[in-house]
Amino acid sequence: MDPTNPLRALTPTVDADVLFVLAKTRKATTGAKTAHNAGRSYAQVRHCLHRLVDTGMVLAEPHGNSVSYQLNRDHVLAPLVEAAASAAGEVEARIARSVQAWTLPAAAVVLFGSFARRDGHDASDVDLLLVRHDEIGEDDTSWTAQRHDLARAVRTWSGNNAQVIEMSVTELATALTREEDLIPNLRRDGVVLAGPSLALLLAAPRPAQSSSASSEETP
Repeated sequence: MDPTNPLRALTPTVDADVLFVLAKTRKATTGAKTAHNAGRSYAQVRHCLHRLVDTGMVLAEPHGNSVSYQLNRDHVLAPLVEAAASAAGEVEARIARSVQAWTLPAAAVVLFGSFARRDGHDASDVDLLLVRHDEIGEDDTSWTAQRHDLARAVRTWSGNNAQVIEMSVTELATALTREEDLIPNLRRDGVVLAGPSLALLLAAPRPAQSSSASSEETP
C-alpha cells in the first residue's frame, strides 16, 4: 500500500489521485487546483473529472466560466472511497489495538519513517520502534511470538513489510544519551501507538544521583 495515497492499490491511475484529493476535503475545488494537489496534468484531471461526474461519483458546480468539483458523499460508493483514502490511518489504528491487547505489554510502540510521514511508496516498510520493559527478556517466547505476529499482521493489513527495531527501556535511555541516529528520526516523525507521549518517551535521561552526594552535617 502506498501511504501517500492508498487508493492506488485499487486503481493505479489518475482516478486514484483525483478521488484521494476530493475525499480529503469537504470544500468544492476547481479542476486546476485538483490537478495541482493530485500532481497530475490539468488535461488528465479534467478528463477524469468529466468521467467521474458522468458516473455520479463527483458533483460539478458551474461558477460563470469556471466549474468546481467535490466528491458526491451521497453516492453509495463514497464511504468506500473515503475509507480507502484513510487506509494508512487504519493501519496505525490496527497496530495500536493489537499491541494494546498484548499479554506482555510493551513499554512503548512508535511508528516512524516514511509511513508515518506519508511520503513513501507501495514498497515502503512500516517502521516501528518496539520498547520492551527491562524485566522481559528479548528471547522470551511469549514476547517474541507477539512481535512476530505483529509483523505478519502488518504485512496482511497493508501489503507492506514491518521493519521492527526493538530496544529495552534501558537500551533506549542509552540511545538517547548517545543521540544515536534513530533518535532524531523519532523526534521528527514519531507517532506513538502505545505508551507515553513522544516528548516523555524521548526526554533526556537524568544523570544518576550519586549515593555519596554531600549533605549538611549537624554540628
